[in-house]
Amino acid sequence: MSFNTLAPVVRAGLLDEVLDGLGFIHANDHCRRNCLHCPAFGDQSPVIMTPFATLTKVVSDVGDAYRERGRSPRRSIASWRISDPLDYLVRSGSGIRDTYDVGVLWRRYLDQGIYLVTNGSEGKRQAREALRRLAGDPEVASQIKLTITPCDQGWGTDRYLDNIAQDIAILAPLWDLGSTRMEDPQGRRFRINLKSTAERRDESLEFLEHALVVAGVARAKVESLMEDSTHVAVKDIYDLGSYAGDSPVKQAINIKGDSGRRFKPTAEARTQYQYGIYPDGTIQMIDMYEFQVYPVALGGEPLRLNVDGAADGRTRRAS
Repeated sequence: MSFNTLAPVVRAGLLDEVLDGLGFIHANDHCRRNCLHCPAFGDQSPVIMTPFATLTKVVSDVGDAYRERGRSPRRSIASWRISDPLDYLVRSGSGIRDTYDVGVLWRRYLDQGIYLVTNGSEGKRQAREALRRLAGDPEVASQIKLTITPCDQGWGTDRYLDNIAQDIAILAPLWDLGSTRMEDPQGRRFRINLKSTAERRDESLEFLEHALVVAGVARAKVESLMEDSTHVAVKDIYDLGSYAGDSPVKQAINIKGDSGRRFKPTAEARTQYQYGIYPDGTIQMIDMYEFQVYPVALGGEPLRLNVDGAADGRTRRAS
């Protein structure tokens, strides 16, 4: 068996089940951006990065396991969950690895481009360089979604406008390409998600129109882009909960049922239960409707991949 990192999953008799339900191999976990609409709001945990060598070993072994069975992933496998994929930045040997390098692993070993949902580069040099490399090598990405929202901590500042406009300008060429993400075959390789509450919709639309012009989009084209949901998707904000409790966003849509538990079925986009491989090597079950994570345990011990040098809770960033 060449995929030795998966040996504990094989011994547990869960390999086929995990492969069928695999939705996440985390390059990074936790987020300190503190966007109000995100379930990571209030998270004070260190941002954890999976060392690139460990990530390479896990992704290649997962790919080998699929191929040995004559199968392929049933869905897009994300490298993030409630974290921003552009925050992945680690030293590897004498160089630095970022989200683009993660995408190369996905294309090489999982036979799919990487799917990214990001609030943008925030003007960080390496994050913006990752966007440039992704735009210049589009087969590495299946789809990139840039979230624009008044819930971002930088909203209303000139810096936020400039950063968003520059990110749009970098990614704009991908509008000409179709999505290769299996969940959105009719979409574009690049899409803007404009997320706001109803009371801030007009403000958000006005901002986006201005940002597109600053990004260099011809005024004559701005209106058609904003009216095409494959280019710009205007979305509501739901109360998905957060590390601080309920969402701090005023007028976020309440999805709590009579039991008091949140439940947002989205069967057209995702299955309810998915497996995730986390930076510490543990296998966890994610309820994508209830927004809860459940560790997979055997005999009272967490099921963990056979990896050395997995992330241990400390922030691992390139300096």
